[in-house]
Parts: sequence; C-alpha cells; structure tokens
Amino acid sequence: MRVGTVIGFQNPAAWRQGWTDLYAATLDFAVRADTLGYDEVWLTEHHFAEDGYCPALMPVAAAIAARTRRIRIGTKVLLMPFHNPVRLAEDAAVVDVISNGRLDLGVAAGYRHEEFAGFGIPREERAARTREGLEVLELALRDAPFSFTGRFGSYSNARVTPPAVQQPVPIWVGGRSPGPLRRAAEAGYHLQFADFDLDLCAADHAVYIDALRAAGRDPAAYEIAAVASVFVDEDPARARALAEPHMRYQQQMYQRWFAAAGDRISEPEANVAGLPPGCLVGSPEEVLEQILAAHRRVPFTHFSFWTLLPGLAPVAATASLELFAAKVLPGLHAA
Repeated sequence: MRVGTVIGFQNPAAWRQGWTDLYAATLDFAVRADTLGYDEVWLTEHHFAEDGYCPALMPVAAAIAARTRRIRIGTKVLLMPFHNPVRLAEDAAVVDVISNGRLDLGVAAGYRHEEFAGFGIPREERAARTREGLEVLELALRDAPFSFTGRFGSYSNARVTPPAVQQPVPIWVGGRSPGPLRRAAEAGYHLQFADFDLDLCAADHAVYIDALRAAGRDPAAYEIAAVASVFVDEDPARARALAEPHMRYQQQMYQRWFAAAGDRISEPEANVAGLPPGCLVGSPEEVLEQILAAHRRVPFTHFSFWTLLPGLAPVAATASLELFAAKVLPGLHAA
C-alpha cells in the first residue's frame, strides 16, 4: 500500500490565522511528509469557500515540487469543468518538469452550486465538460501536436511545451455514482474514493472492477485510493481532545455541501469512538488495525489521510504525522 497525506489550506473563522502563515506552515508540513518517507501528498480544490479552501492547485503543486525530492504530488481532486484543459496541461507539464516526474492528476466533475454560479457555468454541463476536458487533457499531455473539435472548445495543431516528464502522466478520477465510475474504468483511469464510508466504498469498488473487466482491462493494472481523517497520539484521549473539533468541522462542512447539491450523503452510524464516519483517532496501534480492517474489506492500493485538519495547530498535526510515520506507516507499506 502507498500512503500519503492530504492538505486543503483551509482557514476556518473559529481558528483563523494569517494567510501567509497558513500557507507557509502547510508547505512546511508537506516537506516534512517528504522527509518522513510518505509516498504522496494530495491537494484538494474548492472555490468561493468561506474558509478559503485552496482554489489554485497547480501553484501549490509547483511550490511543493520545488522544495521536495521524492514524494509524489497529486490533485485529489481538481475540478475539471472550471479549467481550460490545454492551459491545465501546460501547468501540469511544468509541475511535472519541476518535480522530475512526480505529478498525479486526479479530476472530478464538482458538485457545489456556488462554484458553478461563480464561474458562470451551467451545473448541468458538469459531466459533459469533464468528459471532454479529460479527452483534451490526455491529448495535450502527450509529447505531440494534436487537434480537437468539441462542444466546449476547438484546438488546431496545438503542442504543449515543455512536455511532461512522465509519458503518460497518471490520471485519476473521483466519482460518487455508478456512471462516472464506469466511464473512468472504460477510459482506463485510476479511481479515488470520495469518502471512507466502507459500505459505499465496497459498492463503488465492485462497480469499477466490473467495468474494468467489461472493458477488457486487467484490474491489477489499476490503482484505487481511499481517504480518511486520521489523528494519532500515544494517549488516545489526548488524540481525541485535540482532533475532534476539527474533524467535526470538516465532516459537517462536507455533509452540508453534499446535501445542498443533492449528492449522495454518507450517513452510517458513528464509529466506535462516537466520531463521524471516516475519522480514525487513537493510538498508532488502534489506527493501524482500523485501516487494515478496512483494507481487508475493500482492497485499495493507496491510503491518504487528513492530519493537518482545518484549524488544527500545525505543531499538533506534525507530531501526529511523525508518530504515524514511525508506528503506522511500516505496517501499511507491508500490506
């Protein structure tokens, strides 16, 4: 299993700090993940959010690429309808060059009404814009001229330079319904789960694997990434006291957004600690067993987690990241 951390640069009002301090501390956190031996750092995008949820992933990816040496840098996810695919390919290629081939591109269609209204894009076009954008993005990332005529854009004899180091750059798709999952499998994209509700993950996994096989693709050649919120401390009570307010903020925010969008909402019972689903808190040994138990049920190949939670002090998040690296990461790498 490959293991990474997720960062969103959120700055909630209840714990607000200066923006330059927030960005500096978060970039330091990503650098620390690199030195600790994590495989990946994932960046996540939203727009017009009150807490400043990061809207600009490629500049952040370039900043991390310039300060790290081995960790892969991915988007989890980039919202395709809001991006010109050729301009995005140029940005991605430059990040891939700066990082010497360490970029992963994860994309999704988006769902928040406020974002589509803010960009002046009809929300009902999100699936079509994502499908076309992905097609153009793949063409543009190849080290060759291409032409394309579509519903939302036309390109004639365009060639992205400099080319990406990776040929191809890995592309991932996040989805929360069977249609996008099947299309991702048919196109040969890797899969990112949207949450850590294991009932939903198991169902999504089955749809994706069946679609890969139906398309004549070998499931063993494709990667599947799970995501959760994690905080570890040798004292489980202290772990919960530190992390719970920030985890509840994060989970409640997403549930409000999903509900407002009419999207699928994860509402299983709270976990054994009484925390929202997808929140794993406790000693390193407890959290390791929870992740391995989830992996036995849904065989994901990548596991990423939020530890620098919205509003959490960076020093506390870094301590959890370090303890996880020492006592949880080896067990996951062996899985």
